[in-house]
Amino acid sequence: MKPLVLLAMNLIALCPLLAQQSTLKAEYFNGTNFEEKVTTRTEANIDKTWNDMPPVPGLDPHFCSIRWTGRITAPETGTYTFSARVDDGIRVWVGGVQVIDNWQLNDNGQSTGQVKMKAGTAYDLKVEYFNALIEGEVTLIWQLPNADKPAVVAPQFFKEQPKPTAPAAKAAQQPAAQAKPKPTNPEPKPKADPPKTGTALVQPEKLVDLPKDTLEKYIPKNVLFVQGKAIILDKSKPELDIFAQFLQRNSSYKLKVEGHTDIIGDMAMNQTLSEERAKVVADYLTQQGIGQERLTSKGYGSSRPLVKGNSKKGYPQNRRVAFVVYY
Repeated sequence: MKPLVLLAMNLIALCPLLAQQSTLKAEYFNGTNFEEKVTTRTEANIDKTWNDMPPVPGLDPHFCSIRWTGRITAPETGTYTFSARVDDGIRVWVGGVQVIDNWQLNDNGQSTGQVKMKAGTAYDLKVEYFNALIEGEVTLIWQLPNADKPAVVAPQFFKEQPKPTAPAAKAAQQPAAQAKPKPTNPEPKPKADPPKTGTALVQPEKLVDLPKDTLEKYIPKNVLFVQGKAIILDKSKPELDIFAQFLQRNSSYKLKVEGHTDIIGDMAMNQTLSEERAKVVADYLTQQGIGQERLTSKGYGSSRPLVKGNSKKGYPQNRRVAFVVYY
């Protein structure tokens, strides 16, 4: 009986901890602006990455939005720097203050903002996210006032928002004339202006020759060709099909397809090959119903390597196509 008694005692001691378990309310939607709710559940943190497999059943992994709400507790007093590793758009509010507003296409982009917090205080938290292009990624990060570097926000700092007490609920049901007005800070609406030029995956010296009002420069991971030829491998077509669906859903977007090669071989032949590969990708998208007036293609040969130098390790990364999405 002694082991059973010890087990019971341990469970009794654990109950208060379980009751205080850190949780966030997570709402999942199909559509990039919370159009169709799929499910609601509780989660311990905000740190997700996916491709074809959605984080919850029934969710379109390539065309979705998520809203997390709860509370976040500050372990020390001072100015906190919040950031997010995200693909694509994100907005973050802490204590009613919007610290991040990056509601646009991003490919592994970083977003940052600051807010003052007091040790031991729990602040209302809301995080909104959307994915509209192939992979999905969202991670909430903060840097504490006295920390040397940022870190992913750990689950122990999140709490579920408390439910309204009975008196508060009763007051909420009273006529507006009897209720005391409270000051509100309305959340800013998404900007209608086109997003600024994206810098994801592009080094500063390579931000050239981009169309005006560029949303994102995106390098697909699975668009491959027969070696030395401008023939798309069959295993590349599912990703191109998903991209065509993205363009069909966003009829105002245009696309520039860039072709790039490594430094192996004749420079002139590489230039020709890059042009042909970019064109064959654009032609494939046209076959999927994307109007030719929305597509352009250009080859750059080996003139714009992602990995510089003669190391053979960089050759596969430099043999690529890139998509530039713009208005």
